[in-house]
Amino acid sequence: MLYNLTIFQKSYDFLFWIKPTVQRFAKAHKYSLGIQLENEVLELLKCIIRANFSRDNKHIFIEECLVRYETVNVLVRLCKDYKLINITQYEFAATRLVEIGKLLGGWRRKFVQVAE
Repeated sequence: MLYNLTIFQKSYDFLFWIKPTVQRFAKAHKYSLGIQLENEVLELLKCIIRANFSRDNKHIFIEECLVRYETVNVLVRLCKDYKLINITQYEFAATRLVEIGKLLGGWRRKFVQVAE
């Protein structure tokens, strides 16, 4: 059921990619920026799960997903700027994040209008 949800699968795949990527960070960044990035992606995944299972307050959880999503975007950009990931990795991450963002935006439009 949940595993067929496209947004869940895309976020899961992103987390699956980011974990070994962070493990290759320099020690100075692996345990600060790297851990923060991993945790935010994991929290995004948890928010998606909560939103999916929520009956009454789905729009609140979707809004939380969007905050987590934007935080992940900023952290990935910081990784690029600190040169912890190369331009190819950044393009890969950015492409995946755009897909997730579009899905979140569609999810928001669907449920926030109903809630208002």
